[in-house]
Amino acid sequence: MKASDDLAKYFNSKEYATTIVGEKEDIRFPVTNEDKISALISLLSDPANKEMKEEALITLKKENGGDTLLLAIASSKAINVRNILVAACWESEINFSKYLPFFILLALDENYLISIEAITTIEYMEGPFNQKDLTEAIKKVKAFKKEITTERQVLLNDLVVTLEGFLKI
Repeated sequence: MKASDDLAKYFNSKEYATTIVGEKEDIRFPVTNEDKISALISLLSDPANKEMKEEALITLKKENGGDTLLLAIASSKAINVRNILVAACWESEINFSKYLPFFILLALDENYLISIEAITTIEYMEGPFNQKDLTEAIKKVKAFKKEITTERQVLLNDLVVTLEGFLKI
């Protein structure tokens, strides 16, 4: 299933659409993939939607919406709330193991909040893992550790231990 098909029943333009009521007839605008991503970003990050966030996370898991969540994280619209969306990955309890390389990039992000949420998501991964991805991830993290402050090195040391533990799985 493609990412654009995720959560389709909730964003199906035949069931949900923006309608402008006019004098002659209603004009319907179909829901696009960008609309889905914008809606997901809003549901997960807008304080006004706090009560709906838990339901959105449950729906993401039930509907295999991990790919849509990853598209939201990568969206330019998510720049200011990316850490919240990355946190939603582990909060949703979706297994993102096949996306380990993506989360390694996020773990090495200069934004500390994004980094810590990505590391937490990695710690929640259940496998199975591509052994080549694990080996590459360990190399990247070790190389990055040499270039950063002591505070982040502690986090990354823990990440290396976690990744090495996955090698045994």
